[in-house]
Amino acid sequence: MIRYLPLILLIFSFASWPGELKVRVENIKKEGVLYMAVYDDKDVFESDRGENSEQRPGIVGGLIKTVEAGNTEGVIELKEGTYAIGFYIDKNQNEKIDTNFLGIPKEQFGFSNDVMGKFGPPSFEAASFVHKNETVLTMRAR
Repeated sequence: MIRYLPLILLIFSFASWPGELKVRVENIKKEGVLYMAVYDDKDVFESDRGENSEQRPGIVGGLIKTVEAGNTEGVIELKEGTYAIGFYIDKNQNEKIDTNFLGIPKEQFGFSNDVMGKFGPPSFEAASFVHKNETVLTMRAR
């Protein structure tokens, strides 16, 4: 039995290895910095208003990259699970999404499944997707 222990450990370790989440954002109108967060927590996702670009509990991955007008792609390593994505394109590089006096974003943004909320972000359930091994998502910047 002891001689099979390394094989057993190797088999069980595959369950925790991350897989690739390939993301594509289309319809970028102006250059800026893409801030994309991958959430595994419903409350954190639904309460996030893009005011803080720092890593925190409930956000398990993401991308920060300079983008040009058009489309961009990226890869995020994630374990299997259920997630939701929110992103924005920071045109003035102040590390937050700018809004008007009514709270409506002045910079482009979007969510997984291309869902939109009525007065704020969509629900976690509407934006969530199941990631297994390799997932490809395309989202449109609004």
